[in-house]
Amino acid sequence: MNGADDGDRTDDDGSRPPGDRDGSDDAEGGFEFGPDQRPVEDEPHDPSREHESTGNRRIKVDLATDEPASDDDRPDDSSPDRDPDPGRDPFGTGPGPAPNADRNWTALLIALAVVSIGTGAFTYATHDDPAPVAGVMALGLGFGALVVIARASESTILGVLSAGWAEHRRYTWFAVGLFAFGTLLGILLLLAGVNLLELIADLLEEELFPELEDEEFELTATFFITNNTQPFVLSILGALSLGLVTAIIMIFNGIIVGNVSAAVGSLIGVDYIVVGLAPHGIFELPALFIAAGVGFRIIYRFGERLSGARDAFFTKPYVTRTAALVLFAWLLLVLAAFVEAYVTPELLEMLFADRLEGIAEEPPTP
Repeated sequence: MNGADDGDRTDDDGSRPPGDRDGSDDAEGGFEFGPDQRPVEDEPHDPSREHESTGNRRIKVDLATDEPASDDDRPDDSSPDRDPDPGRDPFGTGPGPAPNADRNWTALLIALAVVSIGTGAFTYATHDDPAPVAGVMALGLGFGALVVIARASESTILGVLSAGWAEHRRYTWFAVGLFAFGTLLGILLLLAGVNLLELIADLLEEELFPELEDEEFELTATFFITNNTQPFVLSILGALSLGLVTAIIMIFNGIIVGNVSAAVGSLIGVDYIVVGLAPHGIFELPALFIAAGVGFRIIYRFGERLSGARDAFFTKPYVTRTAALVLFAWLLLVLAAFVEAYVTPELLEMLFADRLEGIAEEPPTP
C-alpha cells in the first residue's frame, strides 16, 4: 500500500518537501491544516473540489501581521465620534464643548444672576433712582433665563459658549499676558518718577473733560457702558491692523492700571486698591480679555487661510460660537458697569471715609 496520502510525503528522491511539518506557515503568513499537513499557496477557486471528501479538505488560518492597515481600513476622520482638530477645522465644526460644559456654564450663569440681583438689591438700598435697579435686575433675570432655557429644552446654548471659549482660550490668555506686561511697565514708570495720576489731575484742571466738571454729572452705569464698550469693540476690530491696535489697548490699559494703582496704593493703602478694583474688575477685565482674544484669533485664522492650512476663513459654526462668546463678554461688561457705578463707590465711602478725610486734611507737600 502507498501511504503517501495519509502519512509522511516524500519526493521521488526521498527527501521531504520544504515546509512539510506540523502546520508550517505559507508565504503570506497563514497555515494550512489537512490530512497531508502541508502548506499550499493560494489557489484559484475550483467548484469541482467542493465535492471532495472531508478528509481531503484543508483549513487555512490567516495570521495578523504588524503591517499598517490599508487606507480603506483606517478610521474615517470625518466620523462624528472623532473630535475635530480645533486648529485645522476642515469641516467647519471646530472644537466641541468641554466634557463638563453644561455643569460649568450653568454654575457660572447662576453665579452671575445672583451677583446681578445682589447688585440690584444693594443699589436699591443706597440710591433713590429706580432705573439702575431695574436695569441690573433685568440683567440678572436674563442670566437666569439662559440657564432655564438651556436646561429645560436641552438647548445647545451652553455647548456653543463652551466651544467658543475652547477656541479662543489660548488667545485670551495671550491678551492677559500683554495686560500683565503693561501693568509691570506702569509700576516701573512710577518708580522712574512718572506719575500718571498727577497727569490725569492736570488734565482735569485744564478742563479737557468738561462733562466731569458739571456739578450735575454722575458716574452712571450708562457712562461706564459707553466708555468701556469702545475699547471692547476696538479690541476685536484691531484684527484689521493685524493685532497692533489690540495689543496696544491691552498694554496701555495695563500701564494705566499698574501706574495708578501703585500711586494710590502708596498714598492710601493697598486695601483701598483691592476694594476699588476687585468688585467690578473681576467682570470688566475678563470681558476685555475675551474681546482681545477674539481679535487675535481672527488674525490666526486669516494666517491659516493664507497658508492653505484652513479651507475657509469664516464658517457658520465659527461665527455662531464667536458671536455667542462676544455677547456673553459684553454682558459681563454691562454687569461691571453697574457694579462700578453703584457698588464700588459706596464700598469705598463706607470703608475708607476716615482715611480719605485724613489725607484731605494733610497739607500739600511743597
